[in-house]
Amino acid sequence: MTLKLTDPAPKIWGEQLPFWFSAIARIASLFLMATGILYWVDMLGILGESGLVRGPWQEAGARVLLACSFLIASVGVWQLTFWGVVMWVLSTTAQTASIVMIDKFMPYQAIISISHFTALLMLAAACGWIYFKALRPQEEA
Repeated sequence: MTLKLTDPAPKIWGEQLPFWFSAIARIASLFLMATGILYWVDMLGILGESGLVRGPWQEAGARVLLACSFLIASVGVWQLTFWGVVMWVLSTTAQTASIVMIDKFMPYQAIISISHFTALLMLAAACGWIYFKALRPQEEA
């Protein structure tokens, strides 16, 4: 089987997505937004000492990066875009690297990283299920 450039691409994403997938993605987006806002609360020192003055400059830089990237990922996941998921993966990887390299970077470090990676694996499984379910009728025809 060869792929011709004139062949139409299968319409898998868009209006055909199941409601449950959109709902789960929106809930994940709200959790990403909460994560980003918590980083901003820490940096601004609303609940105590500012996260920008604690520790070395690398820690402050990581907090600024994560505060912005989690909010950007939240918007992308809410819109059901691929770049949102890519930002989520990059943000989670940067957060895990910060947790590994910086001592006492944040409370509940292991739980947060494991929950992000678990949610990403569940999202990948759901995307794979939707993709293969959408391709099945095309193969039978």
